[in-house]
Amino acid sequence: MRKRPFELWLIWQNVETRQRYHIGRLLHKDGVYIFSYETKGYRRKLEEAMDNGYRPHLAFPDTNRTYTSNNLFGPFARRLPDSRRPDYSSVLRELGLSQECTEMDVLRATGGILATDSYEFVAPILVENNLFDLDFFVAGWRYYKGDQVIEHLQVGDTVEFSLDPENDHDHRAVVVMSVNGEKLGFIPAFYSGWMFEVIQKKCNYQAKVWAIQPQAVAHRKVCISVAGELNHSFDIQRLLNDKEELRLVMC
Repeated sequence: MRKRPFELWLIWQNVETRQRYHIGRLLHKDGVYIFSYETKGYRRKLEEAMDNGYRPHLAFPDTNRTYTSNNLFGPFARRLPDSRRPDYSSVLRELGLSQECTEMDVLRATGGILATDSYEFVAPILVENNLFDLDFFVAGWRYYKGDQVIEHLQVGDTVEFSLDPENDHDHRAVVVMSVNGEKLGFIPAFYSGWMFEVIQKKCNYQAKVWAIQPQAVAHRKVCISVAGELNHSFDIQRLLNDKEELRLVMC
């Protein structure tokens, strides 16, 4: 598949329920940064988030407007590590990035997480012809066996998924397990609908540990990379038109 486009999804977490919502998208195209809210659909998106306490960012008050800038928007740029830091090169190496990386690369690698709010950037699902790929950090890490087995995980390890349709919080929940069967957590809710369908339709895919960050916050300790091929029974257009599903990046 070709190089992932410079698009990131903005996620907001309700600190009381711990539920995360896909509320916006940030795109870097032809040298211009573009931000807009995710106004299509309901499940795990802006509308449901606002029904559960979310209010638009002060810098982007109009949820129907498309914002543009020649530079990375200030509220997002402040989420990056300061490039003037003496140890900035070391920071990039720890993130698996080179000196030639862009601000979008860094934002994707760090998630742009701050201790003062509950925003986070994540990568989209990329679909090209019948091939797809995505990567995500395991959700719910603190509640299962992740910290007990993290020392035994290695980059490149295969992980396994299982459906959890009886889950009280998400009927399309997907469990993430180590190759030895330990429950590590879940696929984040804003990806679970896609992978639930992939597994149900018996599409071929591979899921592996992409990165391990033992000292990171709980929901960014282990990153999983998934790549696969959709079969003839997988109806992309139905998913794109389903009000409950996330939009994809179609190439």
